[in-house]
Amino acid sequence: MRIPRGITLVSTLVFLFIVVIVVSVAALTSLSNRRNAQYALRTSQAQFAAEAGLERAVVWLWYQALERAAAPSVVAYRQALDGMGLTDGATLRMEGTLGDGGRFEVRASRRDTTRLGEPQVELVVVSTGTLSDGTTRRLRQVLRVARAPFPFEYALLTNKADCVFCHLEVRSMDAFRGEPNPNDPSTWWRRVKVGVLEDLVTRDDQEVGGVHGALLVRGEVRQQYGGQPGLSSRYYTTLQPGQTQIRSTARRSPTPADCAVPSNCATPQNLYLNYPTSRDLARFGGRFPDGELPDSFPLPVPDANGNRLIDDQEWLEEVQSSLQNRNETYAAGWIEAAVVVNPSSIAWPRGAGVQTLSSEDLGLSPSNVILDGTVTPITLSGTVFINGDVVIRGRVRGNGTILARGNVYVLGDLVYDCGQGEALRDCDYRDPSRLPQLSLIAGGNILMGDFLSVDTFRAPNLNLLGANRLQRPMSECRANPSQEGCGSGAEGVGYRPNLTLTEVANFNRSELQRWLRDNSYRPRFYTYREDTVYFATGCEHDPQAYGGYRALRAAEEEVSLCGQRLNLAIAEAILSRAARYEIISPAFGEAGLKGLWDESARGRPAGAFRTDGLLYSANAVFSVIQNGRGYNLGGRWDLRGALVAADVGVLAPVGLDIYHDNRLRPRVLGGQRPQLVRGVWEVVGQ
Repeated sequence: MRIPRGITLVSTLVFLFIVVIVVSVAALTSLSNRRNAQYALRTSQAQFAAEAGLERAVVWLWYQALERAAAPSVVAYRQALDGMGLTDGATLRMEGTLGDGGRFEVRASRRDTTRLGEPQVELVVVSTGTLSDGTTRRLRQVLRVARAPFPFEYALLTNKADCVFCHLEVRSMDAFRGEPNPNDPSTWWRRVKVGVLEDLVTRDDQEVGGVHGALLVRGEVRQQYGGQPGLSSRYYTTLQPGQTQIRSTARRSPTPADCAVPSNCATPQNLYLNYPTSRDLARFGGRFPDGELPDSFPLPVPDANGNRLIDDQEWLEEVQSSLQNRNETYAAGWIEAAVVVNPSSIAWPRGAGVQTLSSEDLGLSPSNVILDGTVTPITLSGTVFINGDVVIRGRVRGNGTILARGNVYVLGDLVYDCGQGEALRDCDYRDPSRLPQLSLIAGGNILMGDFLSVDTFRAPNLNLLGANRLQRPMSECRANPSQEGCGSGAEGVGYRPNLTLTEVANFNRSELQRWLRDNSYRPRFYTYREDTVYFATGCEHDPQAYGGYRALRAAEEEVSLCGQRLNLAIAEAILSRAARYEIISPAFGEAGLKGLWDESARGRPAGAFRTDGLLYSANAVFSVIQNGRGYNLGGRWDLRGALVAADVGVLAPVGLDIYHDNRLRPRVLGGQRPQLVRGVWEVVGQ
């Protein structure tokens, strides 16, 4: 069949028309893509210019400001910004050009803030990048400057170490892997540190112990008997000056390095005296000789008003900030355990009453808690605040923190468990990375072991698990020392208080001595079962006859405080400024606490008292670990973690072994060094 020519022509024209349309669309698309690519390229180039402005702002606002700062602190950094013209609430402008013809303009605004009692600086930086053809890109980034976290390296940190240096052995957890081989660096131990901020007391003629690392001391160093100056002749170390690891456990006498002469502390030492504060760093080239030691004892909860107590507002701010996920130190968490809250009768729950509770349950309203992990392990995740006192024992799993506003009583072994489900399993401490982590923190005090029993100097075989072994208050024993509950008597001394009451009086004396040196100082006193503050009058640190202790109450007389004179007529003025901490919980009572401890002691296997984790007290740690006297503890305490407390009064007459777990970090804000935190930048305009 013959196809008409007209149809062929029409088909050809249609085809050509379609081709023209396709080619036109392709050309337009190509042109559009080219324009888009050019626009994207120019926008990217403008963004690079804006990013260059952000980087230049960091150099300007951070590095150059730090160079101008008179000291490595947030306050000095603020002053440096003032000198650069960027004051609080102000905005400064800077600009710069790039080699490709682009330029940037930066506007930085400053706002000074305070978080958790610590100064901070917030800098809002807006950087606009502009190309020669007018293409722009605007970015915004928030910079925050605050104190850097403290590089904590201390197995023991305290203001006043009293009685703790008695058969003390401080090592790293590396010790569980075996002895170091001097010829094999892979076996060497990490050295540990012990820091004493104000007052170190050691024995002078008996075994003291040692530190497998460095002892850093500020303030006085005295011997126990008579208060003579100087370190005990029987303190030892295994670290040679200049070393940074422990290569041998051979004991040696320390080499004191007095940092009053900076050149003495130019290389690593095993014993530092007069260790500098952050105010002294200019003489040391702007750096600490052997790492940072806090200027003052760090508190777990900031004391914003300086009254040395955790007030309602301070406590609730810390709890609420954790619950709202804005607390950088204490992340919100939970605890699962056999627990009794605000008990009507004092008894261990054992495996009964297992609950899962949070800070919302325990931290917002008064809560006095008994936690028992002997049957079902205590499982932790994050931080749990408890608004009251805590009694605890047993096994612990997980990674978390218990922070009590009041006192914490450790009345039984407290150890890690590495089992699963209902199966309990002991842990292998040779690999700390696989262990649980527990931080046990007290806004009040931490009290452990047999701290409540009477003195047994004349009756070493007295069974302290029997009835009527509770130490009575100081006032009752001063009035009638020979009554039951005031001790067994000591030859040449007479009846005397137990170690806990002795340490209470010693620490109170120390606070009074400091007040005498500075009347603006706010003392912190401890009391035991009565409102009256008692203090030791002499220089001794061992228990003395009851007549050697005085009450801090108004009287027209002067008393001696180890060479200083105190006029008791001003006692009321002192007490009106002071903070007081009662070491016996009114919720549990001394008889209830002693009963819980006695039950734990009767049911445990023989061996050292065991505690795992960080023990962190805003005030004191009191502990007595008996040798005999009805107990099977052998006079030994084995702590695998760290001990951080303002005052440490501990007696383990055969041995206190601290194995430092450097994973555990108490809340220590590094006041010596600011830190820059950069927020994620965002596009805020073309």
